[in-house]
Amino acid sequence: MADDDPVDWLRQLSPVQRALLDRLADGATIAAAAAAEYLSLRTANRRIADLRQELGLATTRELVAAYRTRRG
Repeated sequence: MADDDPVDWLRQLSPVQRALLDRLADGATIAAAAAAEYLSLRTANRRIADLRQELGLATTRELVAAYRTRRG
């Protein structure tokens, strides 16, 4: 996904990925975002890690910053 149109990866997010990123972008911890979305912490961490890997980003902080920038 990283080589695609910068905004295109936003359209490819699953509803769960988008919900987690929305909560993280609003300042929630991964644990709080997971609980709010009725996910285990392990599942939330895995979903975030998978997305980071797809986009070629090293940290969750980088992912959230990229999401904030593109989300507007």
